Amino acid sequence: MILDVLTKVVHLTHSKDLRTGGVIEAVLRLNDCLQEEGIESSVTDDPRGIAPSVTQVICHGLWQWPGVVARKNYLARGTPYFLFPHGMLDPWFKRTYPIKHFKKQTYWWWRQGRILQDAKAVCFTTEEERRLAQKTFRPYKANEVVTGLGVSDPSGKDEKQRKEFFEKFPKLKDRKRLLYLGRMHPKKGLDLLIRSFLTNYFEGETLVLVGPLDEPDRYLTKLLDETKGMDEKIVWTGMLSGDLKWGALRSADALVLPSHQENYGMVVAESLSVGTPVFLTDKVNLWREVTEAGAGVVAEDDESGIDRLLKDWRTNQHAGMREACITCFEEKLHMRNCAKRLIQLLNDSNERVGLKGG
Repeated sequence: MILDVLTKVVHLTHSKDLRTGGVIEAVLRLNDCLQEEGIESSVTDDPRGIAPSVTQVICHGLWQWPGVVARKNYLARGTPYFLFPHGMLDPWFKRTYPIKHFKKQTYWWWRQGRILQDAKAVCFTTEEERRLAQKTFRPYKANEVVTGLGVSDPSGKDEKQRKEFFEKFPKLKDRKRLLYLGRMHPKKGLDLLIRSFLTNYFEGETLVLVGPLDEPDRYLTKLLDETKGMDEKIVWTGMLSGDLKWGALRSADALVLPSHQENYGMVVAESLSVGTPVFLTDKVNLWREVTEAGAGVVAEDDESGIDRLLKDWRTNQHAGMREACITCFEEKLHMRNCAKRLIQLLNDSNERVGLKGG
């Protein structure tokens, strides 16, 4: 499926800095996938980035300028826009930060609610995200579509990446490795994970924690202090990228994501793409897809839930899941699937504004 030759797509994102987290990474991957489908697509973090030649706008995230600019452009020129909230309508934020939520509700009445209402489609990455989004702000009106999200095929060669990882961290080679990969943020549940891992520790196991350590806040500093002198049990690698990151994913016994809130979890899709099973809480919005595919284990995001995840990991409940992991990735979590659904939406919009759809 391709779009009309007249179609030109631009993605609006608040920042293109990869250190800001998963949104920009998802945007860049989606943009690449659209280009691979033959579509003229680009990404900008410039509020002036909508040229008159642009026929479709995709804005990413809420509360920042992309939605404002997209709607103003729509009202002035009639250029349709699509909106990815990227988890920013999750009620977890309402419960956790009530003062911030009050301010956002005020902004919702003034502007943000209208941005959703005027979007040709509000694109959710999972059915769980769509369901949760309806419970956060009032009034809520949107043309909801679940497009999915995802990652592309894993890069590099398996053995080469494993070798490079073990050359960097040789003491991990002969141990059973449970991998966490992501930001060191309170919502990720790392405090519960570390406590449970150490309380029920078995000889020969290592919890490998991959993520940025260069600017530790109070939360991370506390975790680092609590795990000092435990280098055999807990390994903090710092940020890994490229072959080292893929080597960590390929060589892990399993990936764990104990989050209290996780809109999608790109690392889950990456892990499954290389056949590594995942252990998740039911606050990771991909949990239904993982459960249905038999590609991992899911539990609650409290102390007993994390204990249960680690018990299931230690008793090898994930044995034999490799093929299911790869199937789950290919059928549900590959970025090409999201791109195809998005192309259909763009085609439908083209037809409404007088362009010939492909």
